[in-house]
Amino acid sequence: MASKDQIKGGGGQRILQGANLVLYTLISIAIVVLVNWFVNRHDRRWDLTPNHEYSLSPQSKKILHELKRNVTIYAFDRKAAFSHRRDLLSNYSIASHHVTVDYVDPDSRPGLAKKFGITSYGTIVVAAGDRHFQAQSTDEEGVTNALIRVLKGERTVCFIEGHGEHDTASAGRDGFQNLKQELNNESYQVQTLMLLQKNEIPAACGIVVVAGPKHDYLPPEINTIQTYVDDGGRAMFMLDPGVKLPNLDKLLAGWGINVRDDIVVDMNPVARLFGTSPDMPLIISYGTNAIVQPLKRVATLFPLTRSFDLSASPPSGMSPEMLCQTSDASFGVEGFNPSMQKVSFRPGKDVKGPLTVAVADTISGQDSKDKKAEGRVVAMGTSLTAANAYLGFQGNRDLVMNMMNWLSAETDLISIRPKKTESQRLNLNQRQMGRLLYLGVFGLPLCIIIIGTGVWWRRRR
Repeated sequence: MASKDQIKGGGGQRILQGANLVLYTLISIAIVVLVNWFVNRHDRRWDLTPNHEYSLSPQSKKILHELKRNVTIYAFDRKAAFSHRRDLLSNYSIASHHVTVDYVDPDSRPGLAKKFGITSYGTIVVAAGDRHFQAQSTDEEGVTNALIRVLKGERTVCFIEGHGEHDTASAGRDGFQNLKQELNNESYQVQTLMLLQKNEIPAACGIVVVAGPKHDYLPPEINTIQTYVDDGGRAMFMLDPGVKLPNLDKLLAGWGINVRDDIVVDMNPVARLFGTSPDMPLIISYGTNAIVQPLKRVATLFPLTRSFDLSASPPSGMSPEMLCQTSDASFGVEGFNPSMQKVSFRPGKDVKGPLTVAVADTISGQDSKDKKAEGRVVAMGTSLTAANAYLGFQGNRDLVMNMMNWLSAETDLISIRPKKTESQRLNLNQRQMGRLLYLGVFGLPLCIIIIGTGVWWRRRR
C-alpha cells in the first residue's frame, strides 16, 4: 500500500508536469504570434521556386525603387480570383509604398469598370494621376510595361528605310518584328522614315535607327543625320560586315568611332558550349557604361559582326567608349567580303583580339538656342543581334533595349527584364514510375508499420 509521502510526491510531480506543459504551450503560442507579427510588419517573403516565379525581376524592382509618384494597380476580376492575383500584385505594393493595389469586382463596382473601359474579367489597369493604361497581359511583363507607359508616356523611334535595312514588320529570321514588339511594350512608338523622299528628321523622332543597310547613304542624308545628332539627337547604327559604307563610316569617324572593314572570328572554346560557330562571337566582357552594367554575368551573341577602333584622341566634345568586347582568342579578318572561301588569321594583316564590337558615344554640341545639347550614339558591328532569330538569345534583348533606353536618357529602365514563366516538369519512364509506386505506395507505409510494431513490442517487454 502506497504511503502518504509517495502520494504527495506523485501528486507534486503531476502538478510540475502540468505546469511545464502549460509553460511550453504558452511559449509556443508566443513564438507563433511573434513570427506572424514580424512577417506582417516587415513583409518578408521567400521565393524558393527554381526560376523565382513569384519574385519581381531586377527591372521591375528598379522602377519601383525609384518611384516618386503614387500609383494604383486595379485588378478587375471575380472575387474568387482575387487570391490568384495577389501572388503577383502584392509584390508591387511590397516593393514600393507608392503603389496601392485595388482588387475590383466589376459587377459590384460597375462605375469604376466603366471609367476604365473594362469589358472582360482578368483585366489589370495601372493608373497614376490622370493617366492610366491597360496591361496587355496579366503577368509581370504586362504589368511592368503598363507601369512604364503610365510613367513615361510614349516616345518615338524612327527606323530609316530605303537602303536595304531590316523590315520592322517582317516575322522572318532577319526581320525586326520582335524588336518592334519589345519597343511597343516599353512605351516606344515605332515609325519608319524615308530620307530619300523627304530629307529631314521630324522633331517627334526621339531616336533614329540605321538597321543593317545594304547600300551606303547619300551625302545629303549623312548631313541630315549629323546635324540631328550634333544638335542633341540620338542615333543607333547597326553596320554589318562585308558591306561597303564609306559615307556612314566617315560619319562615325567624325565622332571618334572608326569602323573596321573586317569580320570577327572568335575561337573561344567556351562559346562552343552554346552551340555557336567561330563567326558568331559570344560576348561576356563588357565596359563600364550603364547600358551593360546589368549584363556582367549574362552572355550576348554577335552573329557575323565587324569591329570598331576607338580613337585615342577623339574630337573635342566626343566621348566614345567600349560596350562589348570579344575574347583574347578572337581576331578580325581585314578586307572581308562574303565571297571569301576560307577565313583564317593572317599575321601582319589581320588584327588580334580582344576586339570591340559595340560602342557608345556622347557628343556635346550646341542646340538652336545656344544651350548645351548632348547627342548620343550607339554603334554595333552587326544588325543580327536585334533580328528575330537572335533577339531572344540570353542577354540580347536586354542589351538592345538598354541601348534604346540609354539613348532616350531613360536610365532607370536599364536592367534585366522579366523572363517568360517556365513550367517545371518531371519526366519519368515506366521503370522509374514502378519504383515510385512500390516505394511510395507500399514501401513507406510498410516501413512505418514495421517500426511501430517494433516499438510496441519493446514497450510490452
